[in-house]
Amino acid sequence: MTEPAPEVTVRPARTEDADLLLAWANDPVTRAASFSSAVIDRPDHLRWLAERLASPRTRLYVGELDGVPVGQVRFDLGPDGTAGGGISVAPAMRGRGLGRALLRAGVTAIWADPAFAGVTLVARVRVDNARSLRLFEGVGFRHRSTGTCDGAPCVTLELAP
Repeated sequence: MTEPAPEVTVRPARTEDADLLLAWANDPVTRAASFSSAVIDRPDHLRWLAERLASPRTRLYVGELDGVPVGQVRFDLGPDGTAGGGISVAPAMRGRGLGRALLRAGVTAIWADPAFAGVTLVARVRVDNARSLRLFEGVGFRHRSTGTCDGAPCVTLELAP
């Protein structure tokens, strides 16, 4: 018998999430799966977060399970009218099936937002990141192309409304 999917909800990220988001971003597994493996310093992160929170073209959500933060999902509206997305699950919460629930909650939230309604979502994933590829494909993202992203071989996936 299959366990029911966890009920992950998302809420808009806030300035007070800065340290939590930075800790997740600097987790060694997260850095290794990213297009840039360099550790992010706090001043750069705070600047980046302030810009993201103020941007009408970005939605950054914190996922929660029973009020406990479990990860983040972000979408940035690009000049081509698509929204690029990214996700990370808190290191302590990995391996529990929360990534798929988090991504689904983020997709639902972004398409409910009038500024993003009807927008095709795009994810760029390193070709050697099998876990992320399975995650996006499991939510319905489809292969669009293979190429190079920030100097690394990558797959571009998309999800149309």
